[in-house]
Amino acid sequence: MVSANAELDLFEPGTEVFTGTVKAWDRQRAELWTDSGFSVHFVTQGQSQVREGAHVTVVARKYRPRYHVVGIRRQ
Repeated sequence: MVSANAELDLFEPGTEVFTGTVKAWDRQRAELWTDSGFSVHFVTQGQSQVREGAHVTVVARKYRPRYHVVGIRRQ
């Protein structure tokens, strides 16, 4: 049985990690070009600004249809 709170959670369970180069980043959205060669779009609300061109590792939760950043490590 699924709890009512789980049904209201817009995030999928667990996190995913992406490493790559920031192509765009603002207060609401970001695009990362991963080291493996694909583009990932994120919701960045509540996260600090990251400069374009920075190489970072992003920890994110899947938020339909994008990922919401929950942590950043600058490299």
